Amino acid sequence: MFLDITGILLTILIVSPRYWFIVLVISVMELVFSICITTAFHYGVTEVIAGGIFSSIVWSPGDKEFLQLLGPTFLLITGAGLLKHSNIFWIDLINPMAAYKRPWPVMMIKTAIFRLIIFLFFFAGK
Repeated sequence: MFLDITGILLTILIVSPRYWFIVLVISVMELVFSICITTAFHYGVTEVIAGGIFSSIVWSPGDKEFLQLLGPTFLLITGAGLLKHSNIFWIDLINPMAAYKRPWPVMMIKTAIFRLIIFLFFFAGK
């Protein structure tokens, strides 16, 4: 397992420096979930790079990039389920310094959205 300090710091700056601890906990939670899903499908995990939204997992059979989409999808669904019907402006989702009454669901949604954007931008173009 490798630790990408630059990726973790960029994750905190992109998602929310105000709730940096929540962002770190959610990133670790998503990475552990992705590793568990990968091992549940009997893929041999050979390398894990922990870098927040820039994390990646390498397994032995290769060509199954859709498994890396399960972690952010889980975060997105969980965050949307925990979010109460409060008025959150869409501009606050891209504002890293916005304050929230209940930050956990919003940070889950923001982390999932940025993780999916990073995945589609960097990893899906292979």
